[in-house]
Amino acid sequence: MSYSKDLSRRLRGKKSVAFFIHREELIPQESPISPDFEVKVPPHPMKYPDHKGHKGSVYGGICNRTACSRAHATFYNRGTYGYYCAEDAIAINRHSGKAPLCIQVDHDLTHEEMNAHYRAMIEEMRP
Repeated sequence: MSYSKDLSRRLRGKKSVAFFIHREELIPQESPISPDFEVKVPPHPMKYPDHKGHKGSVYGGICNRTACSRAHATFYNRGTYGYYCAEDAIAINRHSGKAPLCIQVDHDLTHEEMNAHYRAMIEEMRP
């Protein structure tokens, strides 16, 4: 099956995006998402990408992945210094080699803990 036939098969029955683009009143205006709790630890200075607000910067907050807006980010990526939801963390770890990039944590990490996790990741990746 060709790519275009497979794509049209998967999109069959879906609403057209063009309909929503022309009818601007149907598109909800998005406001910046911020956590509903106090942020105790500011984002690490090396965090990537540098999202506006607290996206990916808070344990239990919004996932760091640009295309994701899920809450409950409980996995910490030792390479990007950001918090990710479980689904994205599993996908990242699938391609991370012998040492997992994302680890599950149970609290908001301090900058010292983040640096320690980064150093541990580098040691795990050495041959």
